[in-house]
Amino acid sequence: MCDTVVSLSKVSKRFRLGATHDSLRDLLAGGIRRIFGGPSEQNGQSVFWALRDLNFAVRRGDALGIIGPNGAGKSTVLRLLAGILRPDGGEVVVKGRTAALIEVGAGFHGDLTGRENVFLNGAILGMTREEIRRKLDAIVSFAGLERFLDMPVKRYSSGMYARLGFSIAAHVDPDVLLVDEVLSVGDAVFRLRCLERMRELVGRGTTLVFVTHDMDQMRSICGRALVLERGSVSYGGPARDAIGYYLGAMSRAYVHRPPDLIEGDQRQGDGIEVINLRFVNGGGDEAVWIRSQEQVRAELTFRVRRPIPRLIVELNMRASLSENLLSINSGRDDLVFDGTVGQHTVSLVFPRLPLSGGQYFWNVRMWDADSGAAEVDTPFRFPLVIDDEGRKTGALCLEHEWSIAEQPPGAAAFAPAQPAELTYVGEEGQRESMPLR
Repeated sequence: MCDTVVSLSKVSKRFRLGATHDSLRDLLAGGIRRIFGGPSEQNGQSVFWALRDLNFAVRRGDALGIIGPNGAGKSTVLRLLAGILRPDGGEVVVKGRTAALIEVGAGFHGDLTGRENVFLNGAILGMTREEIRRKLDAIVSFAGLERFLDMPVKRYSSGMYARLGFSIAAHVDPDVLLVDEVLSVGDAVFRLRCLERMRELVGRGTTLVFVTHDMDQMRSICGRALVLERGSVSYGGPARDAIGYYLGAMSRAYVHRPPDLIEGDQRQGDGIEVINLRFVNGGGDEAVWIRSQEQVRAELTFRVRRPIPRLIVELNMRASLSENLLSINSGRDDLVFDGTVGQHTVSLVFPRLPLSGGQYFWNVRMWDADSGAAEVDTPFRFPLVIDDEGRKTGALCLEHEWSIAEQPPGAAAFAPAQPAELTYVGEEGQRESMPLR
């Protein structure tokens, strides 16, 4: 299609594992090993394929998100698009001026000042000297580094590197903008400014390819997304659906983790051993990811080592750094359990968890109701990811409904309702009315 500006066709990329040949002695030793049948790239024993037969295309003015687990090949894709790497197979096409923000400090020289690096990096990205001079004040103001402009960048923090690098790339007025997870090192206010700038560029026709682990960021900008797994596209479609697919895949991977990792999740107490806290979705499958409007059942499995006739169970949930968001205590519900010696499973059903999307962590507490002694208090270790499908309304994702009253013909739209007359009380207490015009 003539409107396609970025495309990968049957692209593959491999990397060699093991030691590199950075001297003549190493090169000769490697050659001798190959002669006598040692590991080589030809037999595939020292080669890692980061990408395999990858295909996708992006049209002019579209924003494509690329998500996936670490090691899936996301950054390799951006490096191929930026021309930093060459494919070992297939074809990579990028049309027009390209700006890339892939690594903190990429294209910077540590001994040069921020001002000098603006000119150096801008020239690398294809800007003329006059263009850079004309945009210098806007670049520096956007980065918020006016005080440090004439300081060598080797004294910059990683956040300052990212701010200056993004600001230069965003003012190139590129046809194609490539952005990696590097934005995560910036402060919260600057990240918001970067997101707004990316929306502005996309609205003006720039094509964006955005690699990130922040689902909310990606969904707010990108209309379409790819999920990469092991160097191949496992899903492509609307951003919201791609996020659901990705979180579901990660949930399945966690649920089916090796037994030795599950054993590592156990939490021991003096009288009670917590074996596992797992979550079951509305379809009856174990998951660590659910939708906010979906039923979820928490199943706590534990082993009682000595009799506890009246046992209280409590489940608590919090965001990673927030105060406790939810605390369900069986004692407050006038319910105690018979803690006979042996293994037990207690279930707690939520018709839905109307929370803002994100990752939450749960912990388990248990008491002996008669003595008041705490038997178990685990860390906030058990994860549950909630997807609000873009309906975030704050900390909660509450059900709500909008309505608008129909106006009679000839009435002004959205005019506030008014009484037919205004009543007031005079100085001597008489009530008087006057019509409203």
